[in-house]
Amino acid sequence: MLMKTKIVATIGPASRSADILKGMMENGLSLIRINSAHADIKDVGEITKLVRSLDRNVGVMIDLKGPELRTGEFNGGMLRIVSGTNYVMGKDLVLNNMNALSAVQVGDKILMSDGEVSFEVVKTDPFTIEALNDGVLRDRSRVNIPGRFIELGTITDRDRSFIKEGISQGVDFFALSFVQKSDNVDELRDFVMDSGGDQYIISKIETKSGLDNIEDIVRSSDGIMVARGDLGVELPLKEVVLAQKRIIKIAHEDGDFTIVATQVLESMVNNSSPTRAEISDITNAIIDNADAIMLSEESAIGKYPVQAVRTLKEVSDYVEERVSFDSSYYFKGNTIAYSVARAAKILSDDIKSDGIVALTHTGSTVRMISSLRPKAMVYAATVSDNLARKLNIYFGVMPMHMEGDAEKLTFPEVMDHIVRSGQFADGSKLVITSGDPYFTFGGTNDVKVAVVGKFIGRGYSFGDSINGTATYSGNGDILVVEDGKIPDKNFKAFIFTVDPKPSVIGSLNGKTIVTKTRLVRKILEGEHIYIDGNTGIILTSSQR
Repeated sequence: MLMKTKIVATIGPASRSADILKGMMENGLSLIRINSAHADIKDVGEITKLVRSLDRNVGVMIDLKGPELRTGEFNGGMLRIVSGTNYVMGKDLVLNNMNALSAVQVGDKILMSDGEVSFEVVKTDPFTIEALNDGVLRDRSRVNIPGRFIELGTITDRDRSFIKEGISQGVDFFALSFVQKSDNVDELRDFVMDSGGDQYIISKIETKSGLDNIEDIVRSSDGIMVARGDLGVELPLKEVVLAQKRIIKIAHEDGDFTIVATQVLESMVNNSSPTRAEISDITNAIIDNADAIMLSEESAIGKYPVQAVRTLKEVSDYVEERVSFDSSYYFKGNTIAYSVARAAKILSDDIKSDGIVALTHTGSTVRMISSLRPKAMVYAATVSDNLARKLNIYFGVMPMHMEGDAEKLTFPEVMDHIVRSGQFADGSKLVITSGDPYFTFGGTNDVKVAVVGKFIGRGYSFGDSINGTATYSGNGDILVVEDGKIPDKNFKAFIFTVDPKPSVIGSLNGKTIVTKTRLVRKILEGEHIYIDGNTGIILTSSQR
């Protein structure tokens, strides 16, 4: 069974080898994360080339470090904090950006060292904070100021270097850290476009300001990452779970993909099996409609990167088989394309199709159908490897590579690609969305049902769809009747090339029957054929 929930894994010393990466890919890995905070510029090209050599569908994301608020360095590399003691900022404690304090007011909380040490602002002139607990600060400890918008900029000079290298190497995504408002996303996208890139932008929600502005951020982004580590510092821990659900819901309603990150399988950094709480956490993220789950230390420095990916796959397979993924998604753009996407989802669910093939030039149709959460897999048929990798992060989407001029592919040529892909057995029912049949990629306005196989005829059908061996003499499963007479009723199905008498039809109650059949060629004795009970279409093997 193909898994619908996607897996993102951070590459690091534990996973930066062809064998380990291959093992992770074989267990459903869809996207590799390069954490620029722990990588060199040269790593971008080396990792991208390695990933591409192993699987053309696996994408590469650069997680940009972004501007952070941190303490300076201390004598001896640390400062012991004593509860109840006042500290003057700029004298006792220095930040890498002291201007950030201009937005802070008396009574505000300041958290340092990932929230382990808490302070309260008691004066702003001179700027003085009181320690609320004992603790230790080390050089360049992380600083959070929950509930205040802190203007730190969007990307650093180091980020710009990684972006340009990522564009040069053809990575697929940039993840933006500490997004507080939609302007941050727009600034990054402008820089990427000005630098010649078209990468998707993932906004990391890890501040209270980002959560407060989530609707606007979603509209400016391609994807959203629920970065629960820093978000859990900015928010009371009791609020994080509901915040995750809210973020996913809002992103999903706008068609953005979502990634749930941080401490997903943290115990597997050192242990070969997860905790029950971790499995529960993953299960709930999938039920919440997350598109992807991300591993960090588990795959970067952990002892069991392949097992961690396999654990995610096993949980995903189990949950997806038992949960109905409903959608409240409402598209605010092209209503024709959205209506066709919705029709494809409803049609696919109703006929229990074996897949939805969405022919796409920009990816918008695939994103819409994925967000509607059909029961069948969505196959993103595109001539662009770059687009295929981007769409592979969406829930329930599988890339399908095509060849040729995207704007000139006709429907028969598309069907030929589908058959030759080898992904569907003869008789598979597919729902296909596309543009006008004579301009396949010209904007989605068409949906149809097709059956995999070589067409040899069609008639009026009664009964179930069926496979079998054709016969004229009685040595087979499906009897082809040319004179309206049947020797006996012990066949699975009957194909009449002439109109049988009503009494003959009546005597075959419960059997599959095709009447008034018109054939493009004679059905061969012993030929394996398929009858589609819904359409009366008769097919033979598609194998080349």
